[in-house]
Amino acid sequence: MPSNKKIIILRHGGGRLANQLWNYIGVFTYCLERGYKLENYSFYKYADFFDLSKPKSSLIKFLFYGSLIKHDQYRFRDPYEKFTRLVEHFFKNRLVKSDKTFYLPPTTNSDWKQSEEIKKVEKNSKTIFFEGWLFRNPVGLKKYQNEIRKHFQPIIEIRQKVDEVISSAKKQYKHIIGVHIRQGDYKVWEGGQYYFPPKEVVNILKDYLQYSQKDPRQTVFLIASDGEIDQGIFQGLNTIICHGNQVEDLWTLSRTDMVIGSNSTYGPLAAYLGNIPVAIFNKPKMNWEVSDTKEFNYGNECTMVHW
Repeated sequence: MPSNKKIIILRHGGGRLANQLWNYIGVFTYCLERGYKLENYSFYKYADFFDLSKPKSSLIKFLFYGSLIKHDQYRFRDPYEKFTRLVEHFFKNRLVKSDKTFYLPPTTNSDWKQSEEIKKVEKNSKTIFFEGWLFRNPVGLKKYQNEIRKHFQPIIEIRQKVDEVISSAKKQYKHIIGVHIRQGDYKVWEGGQYYFPPKEVVNILKDYLQYSQKDPRQTVFLIASDGEIDQGIFQGLNTIICHGNQVEDLWTLSRTDMVIGSNSTYGPLAAYLGNIPVAIFNKPKMNWEVSDTKEFNYGNECTMVHW
């Protein structure tokens, strides 16, 4: 039955689009399970790219959704920072934090303290504040996958733009494979162990063609990255370089036949939203068997999502 309780995601704890969305989805499925209302104050930077309802409060809209905030004019964030600190101070007994992976119902939480914490705030509070980026709900991902994919669609303008890209590709090729190459911080983070330069990716894609027995002439790779891509490196392969924003490229990847990409939250999210398989870059060789399905493979090898 519907409840009069409300969950508010106050802070997402850092991270870009995919990190925020995995967290958002985890809390969203928890609210579906419980019949709670959900508002995400922290999603202000990307909210206009999605068909998501915004908070009704004029104050919250000003603090969290004003144009100055969304465009990263940090000097204008003081009101927002002060507001969230006040909430944290005066509503400690209503605040749930995820400084480590926090599993929400319907997923069973093996951490007794976390399980008791959520039961306590549910019992005593009508409004509960969530803070952190590691709220997860693997059972909810499967149980409410249709609701999630419908709810987290981008706005019609983005969908139409992506439709044009995919339709054009389908006129020329039989197989459309999404590729996500994380560059940027991955070149140095953790000693660069998760970074695969484009030249290495070329070999991975050729290996995929050999494994899948797909005709290279009928296959195109749609490549999305957070850095510049030299298309000449992929000579001998049919490629289309994505030049959209984070949301556009995410949706473009979700519309392909499968995603091959970096061990990050971005590629697997695109694959989940599109209900297609994902294969994670790996050394010394790829485990292509994980992609032998037409649907999203929950058992994929991405560690960054924190399943």
